[in-house]
Amino acid sequence: MSAPTRPRVVGATVTYGSRSASCLATVEALRRAGVCPVIVVDNGSADAARRDLEDYACAHAPVVRLHRLARNEGSAPAFGFAIARALETDADHLWLLDDDNLPHGDALSTLLAEERALRAEGYDLCAVAPTRAPSADARDVAEARRAEQAREHPREDRSFAGVELALFARRALERAGLRRPRTPPAGADLSYAPYGGLLVRLDVLRQIGLPEGDLVLYGDDLEYTSRIVHAGGRIRLSREAVVVDPRGDRWMPPGFEVLAMFRSTNDALLYYSVRNRIFRELRTGRRRSAARWVNAGLFWTLCLACAAWTRKPSKLRVLWAAAADARAGRLGRRVELHG
Repeated sequence: MSAPTRPRVVGATVTYGSRSASCLATVEALRRAGVCPVIVVDNGSADAARRDLEDYACAHAPVVRLHRLARNEGSAPAFGFAIARALETDADHLWLLDDDNLPHGDALSTLLAEERALRAEGYDLCAVAPTRAPSADARDVAEARRAEQAREHPREDRSFAGVELALFARRALERAGLRRPRTPPAGADLSYAPYGGLLVRLDVLRQIGLPEGDLVLYGDDLEYTSRIVHAGGRIRLSREAVVVDPRGDRWMPPGFEVLAMFRSTNDALLYYSVRNRIFRELRTGRRRSAARWVNAGLFWTLCLACAAWTRKPSKLRVLWAAAADARAGRLGRRVELHG
């Protein structure tokens, strides 16, 4: 019996600014993995970077297909454009990578095998995400696997801005040593996933539609991929498929998330991340419930405490605007935040 034919995979990435070197390294990695075509969306690159991208695409056409957008309206419209172009191909799967992602080892074959296993379990509506590590060093990969396995997300049908009283109390008790840390489940299903490294069949994307471009940036990928789960599908986190995803400079430091919001360095990113998260939460479950009100009250109480602790009341105004716009469904760009 002959071996099954390997599915056809189209790749896509989005770049901007002066990131042509890292982007072209990602494109090279896609090509080495046998991905064809590779769609590159230039979302407002600087002139020198644009010329680098154009020269490379010209030298490797038609495998590499470069599209330049008229202006940078954010990552959400750009990834939506890339996904729309992928849907025009005759490929079976789409592999999405950020413009600084590098697959480690034979990540694509592993993702394809795990996606095939999900479908064998009866989940035609599915996707697979890799473990994302800051480097290919074995210790970084092991730590990324441990962190991903242990990560516990709040229930979005009741949380507010990522705050859920039950989860907050459980973590506080664990940190105080009054409760044993939970044992991570053996399985690794996700409620949503970032674009970086995501493998998904094109027929799944046809069912869930295109991303919400008005989310602009930050969290648009999470809203988009959560549609798979809301429609009864599954997103599996692969332990074995690894994509190197350099962390770079953090605009929001690690640690307690609400406090990190007040220590963040970019008000525009803070606004979009919180607005888009609340918008996503309010579309999950009931907009108004006792649990939602309790969690909103806890969030604002924590915000007041953090504003006093950091002496940064201006962050409160950013968070309040984000929450108000999310509730009203006011999406799109806040021009005043972009300077």
